[in-house]
Amino acid sequence: MVYCCAWDSHAERQGCFSFAQGSDLGLLEKIVPKSLKPLFAKPEQHVTGGYRTITEYTPQFTSWDGTLYEQAQTRAIVERIAVACSKLKPEFVTPEGSGGAIPRVQRLVSSFPNDMMTWPDFLRRVATILFVDTVSFVVPQYDERDAGTIVGLWPMKPSHTEVVEYEGEPWVRFHLLNGETQAFPFYDVAILTRFQLDSDIFGGGNMPLTPTLRLMDAQRQAEEIALQTGADIRFIGKLSGMVHEKDMEKKRQRFSETNLSTSNTTGLMVYDQTFEDIQQIKSEHYTIDPDEMARIDKVLYAYFGINEKILNADFDELTWSSFYESTIEPFGIMLGERLSWMLLSPTQVRKGNRIMFSSSYLEYASTDSKIKVAKFLSEMGAGTRNEVRDIFQLPRVRGGDVFTLRGEIYMIDENNNIIAESGGHSQHDTTWHDGWHDDMSDLDEPDDNE
Repeated sequence: MVYCCAWDSHAERQGCFSFAQGSDLGLLEKIVPKSLKPLFAKPEQHVTGGYRTITEYTPQFTSWDGTLYEQAQTRAIVERIAVACSKLKPEFVTPEGSGGAIPRVQRLVSSFPNDMMTWPDFLRRVATILFVDTVSFVVPQYDERDAGTIVGLWPMKPSHTEVVEYEGEPWVRFHLLNGETQAFPFYDVAILTRFQLDSDIFGGGNMPLTPTLRLMDAQRQAEEIALQTGADIRFIGKLSGMVHEKDMEKKRQRFSETNLSTSNTTGLMVYDQTFEDIQQIKSEHYTIDPDEMARIDKVLYAYFGINEKILNADFDELTWSSFYESTIEPFGIMLGERLSWMLLSPTQVRKGNRIMFSSSYLEYASTDSKIKVAKFLSEMGAGTRNEVRDIFQLPRVRGGDVFTLRGEIYMIDENNNIIAESGGHSQHDTTWHDGWHDDMSDLDEPDDNE
């Protein structure tokens, strides 16, 4: 049976239907192929006990049932952070002497994390889950033909997670929202956390934010009730003498139909002597105290590491640089380290192989700042022509992966060989290496053999 869901934007509800098909198919079947199911079913059926850490026995995490993502302000903050994180660029760093590239990791980083997501999609979801739940999981997709080989990465949002022990090794067991469970080897799961104090493995939760969220919801309800009340009651009047309840209702209905309906085209209101002292209610809109709202905003901005200018897209390069270094860059570093730990062996990591996420926050800099950086990179030989063009969002050009040096300008290829110099010379024999000062000094001296 296959379940399909449709979203009705007008009714704001989700409806599901099912239809028969030859076999069940879902993401779990894609992540853990059928041929590997027996291997991963063993920890589900034969857990030997809870896995004990320094501070807790059987570490557990349950998704927070608060209203953080249901509030407009907090949802906007989380979305702004997630969108910024989605601009990070994945890179696989393989230094010289590390044993060469690792094809499966290089292929994964340079293409897509899985069959249904691009890297921006993946980063945006991982960041959203992290800043809402204070913990985010990335689980592997295994190659059916080669058990244990990771060929994909998937964000996981369970309702409950625990670390259990199976045959002396820790496993992460996820209880999903649809009632299913799935376990993975602990070292094959990337776990990103915030507020890591009480747990050795999981995040600390958002309970400290609960009073602020309740205050926000209470103020929203008070404003809504005040607006509804002001719109419903427009006049107030006093009845003269004693009037039976049924007669009072009839007179009120007659007053409304005579004076307040569209049939009254004269603009004149009249009423009999039953009423006296008729007064119009002035509609006054209820507004939340600005000081109270400023206090709430201050708490939220400090909690999520953001500010009003970033939230409203009204920032300059200094504001963005501060936001990037305090919120976005730590996320990129944490995810890169966790994926390196997940996809690479300890030996490969010791040799300098790693996964990292970079971002050119210079795209938000002023033109003057970009020119200064481009000039520095060009004159010091720290950047290629194409890297300088990247700063200005210009397309790369063929033959642009060469360096330049100020003074006697030399063009350096990717192998650090001088291929041209100012004055029209080219294909020079000298190579730029650790002793390049000596080689450069020799360029001005004539060769005795010439």
